[in-house]
Amino acid sequence: MGNEDDFNTMYAFFKPKLFTITHSYIGNKEDAEEIVHDVLIKLWEKREKLRVTSNFTGYVYRMTRNACLDYLRSKKNRLSKESTSDQQEHWLNYSALSDDASSQIIYQELQSVVERAIKHLPEKCKNVFVKSRMEGMAHKEISEQMEISPKTVENHISRALRELKQVLKEYLPILFL
Repeated sequence: MGNEDDFNTMYAFFKPKLFTITHSYIGNKEDAEEIVHDVLIKLWEKREKLRVTSNFTGYVYRMTRNACLDYLRSKKNRLSKESTSDQQEHWLNYSALSDDASSQIIYQELQSVVERAIKHLPEKCKNVFVKSRMEGMAHKEISEQMEISPKTVENHISRALRELKQVLKEYLPILFL
């Protein structure tokens, strides 16, 4: 299941967003790129075993968060007694990321905002977007199932992403640079 084009599409879609998140926590461009690459490879390798029934994007973000935590944990373990400012920053980022209570509150708030935004999309646009981003269906599958052209699928997804970007710009300005 899945070919190189599918992988490249997934990679191109998630990489910029995940890199922005990862780089904001890690601070080192090369390490952030490596973490994102590892997350996307792991996601691709697990694609046939995944049973994510809702919010696939949230699942990917959680994988990325966990990879950042692992990285920061390894950095924390290597801290010397006289910490440098970089090491202290890594520790602070680790502490903020690993605060599950606050992360869960933020996650729930964002989930609610995204769900409301999706509900306000035009019906066909909403259906295409949900099938693509939440159910993980390929454009071709959506096209065949809904009896619309692949270009129409792309147009609906683009429109939904533009509207979501507008709604989420207050909440996640760093994701949409």
